[in-house]
Amino acid sequence: MNKYIVKAMLFGAVALGGLTSCELDQYPETSLPTDQTWQKLSDAANYNIGLKSAVRLICGGLYAEKPDLQSDLFNMTTANSTSSINQLQDWSFNSASGMGDGLWANCYGVISNANNIINNIDKISVEEGSQDEADRNYYKGAAYFARALAYDKLARRFCKAYDKATADQTLGLPLVTSIDVNHKPSRSSLKATYDLIKEDIKQAKLLMGENDVHNADNSLISYNTADALDARISLNCQDYDNAIACAQRTISKYALCSTAEDFANMWKNDEGSEIIFQPVQTKDERTNSYDAYISFSTANNGYSPDYIPTQGLIDLYEANDMRQYTYFAATGAVTNDLADENVVIFNKYPGNPALVKTSAQTEFYNMTKELRVGEMYLIAAEASYMKDGSGLSFLNDLRSKRGATALLNLSGAQLFSQIKDEWARETCGEGFRLDCLKRWGDGCRRMTAQHLTDGFLRNDANYLDLNVPATDKHFVWELPQNDTQANTNLQKNWE
Repeated sequence: MNKYIVKAMLFGAVALGGLTSCELDQYPETSLPTDQTWQKLSDAANYNIGLKSAVRLICGGLYAEKPDLQSDLFNMTTANSTSSINQLQDWSFNSASGMGDGLWANCYGVISNANNIINNIDKISVEEGSQDEADRNYYKGAAYFARALAYDKLARRFCKAYDKATADQTLGLPLVTSIDVNHKPSRSSLKATYDLIKEDIKQAKLLMGENDVHNADNSLISYNTADALDARISLNCQDYDNAIACAQRTISKYALCSTAEDFANMWKNDEGSEIIFQPVQTKDERTNSYDAYISFSTANNGYSPDYIPTQGLIDLYEANDMRQYTYFAATGAVTNDLADENVVIFNKYPGNPALVKTSAQTEFYNMTKELRVGEMYLIAAEASYMKDGSGLSFLNDLRSKRGATALLNLSGAQLFSQIKDEWARETCGEGFRLDCLKRWGDGCRRMTAQHLTDGFLRNDANYLDLNVPATDKHFVWELPQNDTQANTNLQKNWE
């Protein structure tokens, strides 16, 4: 079995407290055999805590930044000195760059935690029809959701776009549903990968139920989070009817922000009606900041971001669009010894004051909105267009709430072009752009840069002028090199 999958299996379980002295005489203090840790419902509750922590780790932050920084939406400043990210911007990364190693390892950590719960929780006896049975079902359903989420994140980065006609012949992922450290899995087909994901979502929804009480707390996995993920997966798998149905159900339950103030509050203070699933963070449990987009140099007393939005992205918005003045800020910025007062920075993640530990201006932490209803309107619009050429009503419903003007009498290629642009307007900086370009079969041509002081932006070949075809192999990342060396059953993406 490969390095990261084995590591996830060995360390995926959480230690349980409250052991008796008799147990301590028999087993090490830090671990217990599996059959000793699945005896009561509180054991399952403890494993669920570990699962939630593992899920939080794969949501947002660098894992959302990288796909968008590789895309056409952002330019690198000369303040950036991170060589691996540089290779993303000019598409020069290779199989040894380790571009996706962290995502791979952490996703298989989630999968290991989920498998532990799925395969063992039914050992706990509960009374039929009791609250204990409902809790047991919830923990198991949450584990199915987590496994589906992790496999989908892996498939997005390490597999080609899903095509019904060829999915059974396209490389998918090594599928691990049990714990066997001696197993060296080969890669399944992409169809088999998504068949497992879709079955996991089905089981999650069945176990949690549409009236799941956890729906009321957007920091928790729930039926609604599973339904929204179902919409996302169905669009990518070209199941347009189900994508529309799941998106519409979710839209009926979550209201778009009614004012610009509410919209800005959602991004700054991590509060709002639109949020479906947002893993909780606290001052003492912070993870996955968005510091590639926003950082402050105390030495130069100014913002010094590694990446800034392209002028092409900024120009996609109308003046009254609340996203335009929420996502961007004309602050000026510094990079090395250069300063430019005309710089527009990406301000979508301005830092939640409740997550700041000190009074320093250098902390910018926001909770990741892994699922929110704005995405559901885009899914419904695109799926409707792909099904029968419609989708304008979903597009205009979203635009009107954002303060943008309605689009009239659009159809065909013009409508699809606007749907594509709306994906960029709504979700820029959230990690969707590379997925979208791959799903649409589009190449990546970086948008026009902001006009700034010479030397402010990195301008080597393939930075400002990047233009790659849809067939470029870098749309699909290579599997971690350590894994392909340790497990020769894993076929590489790049021959």
